Amino acid sequence: MSNCKSTYPLLPYSQLVFEATRWMPSVYNFPSLLRWRGGAVQKERIENAIRKALNNHPVFASRVDWRGQQNGGIPKDVLHGQYHDIDLEIKGEDLYLRLFGSRILGDGKSGEILAEDIYRAFNGLPLKPDDYWGYVARWEQRKTEPHYSASRDWLIREFADASAPVRPTIDRKWLFTLLPPKAGLYMDDYSSLHDRLDRLKEESFLSYEGIFSLCTALAIAEYCGTDEAALTWAYEGRETPEEQRIVGSLHRDIPFRISRKSKVKSQKIASREECIKEARNQIRSGIAHSDYPYTLTAPYNKRWNYAVNVLRFNDTEELLPMSGLPIEIVSVPEQKYAYALLDVEIHEHPQDLSLWFRYSATHYQESSIHRFASLVRKYVEWLVE
Repeated sequence: MSNCKSTYPLLPYSQLVFEATRWMPSVYNFPSLLRWRGGAVQKERIENAIRKALNNHPVFASRVDWRGQQNGGIPKDVLHGQYHDIDLEIKGEDLYLRLFGSRILGDGKSGEILAEDIYRAFNGLPLKPDDYWGYVARWEQRKTEPHYSASRDWLIREFADASAPVRPTIDRKWLFTLLPPKAGLYMDDYSSLHDRLDRLKEESFLSYEGIFSLCTALAIAEYCGTDEAALTWAYEGRETPEEQRIVGSLHRDIPFRISRKSKVKSQKIASREECIKEARNQIRSGIAHSDYPYTLTAPYNKRWNYAVNVLRFNDTEELLPMSGLPIEIVSVPEQKYAYALLDVEIHEHPQDLSLWFRYSATHYQESSIHRFASLVRKYVEWLVE
């Protein structure tokens, strides 16, 4: 595992997680239990493969101090780190893997990369290097470059004075409360629209993130009775071949704003074509200026930390069969506390598609989320009609 003697600030989203865990230590922790069928007789080989995969990714050896500054080192045992823990236990013919990892270590793509490396290490295949510390150093260097300040200025001009709502109106009187944010979940099946949405992607040059950000923003506007609305969406951010192998929080949180009001004088409501064009512009310009972490930076984060976030979710259930290893999930503890006010997760598989609405049940009643989800569906059906 590569070492890093320099000290750097955490990447933007990891910094958000670090700050959140000061007052809710377990809110971004994700434990699970896996079973490797017939793995008892191969325990040593399996453990060595896991160690090799972890050692290939420097973030698992990083140390974070009380200020949120990180550096690297050589861990005493790579299975047990500051923000992760892996235990292996034999039961009969099977090997059980008890896992714990904090979101501070990486984004959704990171789990996919690690699963692939475990598969490759188990089968004696070479692993591609992970230049995590090089990426972190380059990220810090960007802060001194003209494009960084230009992106900051553009984002401030575009979003700082916006009065558009960034979430459906909450059911509580006040946003801030001493009550813990209880986790709620509502799932809406879009499988019947999967084919039509795929065609829309090709015709509109919009990703699923773009399509569902557009529909979610339009739903926020209708829910709140406004002409426009805004939210954030998660951009994977891995733009070079080298970055494709990095485990870390490389994804970027990008603001997105849309209006229901038509720019055509003869029309009051924006047409389908107008909305798609504006969404495409928002996605492209957001990515172009994403080297400045606007929504995660004070004072703007006071607003955007509580915005709806649209993201594509990498399901562990999909990663395991893809790895080609005989692993199955035994249990994942039910989430007790919400780590966001409202997230809209895109879950796509070859045969099905769904949206998962993860919300704070302390702030929203279940009926309100159902109503909001129905508005999102209304605009999805409008786009594909």
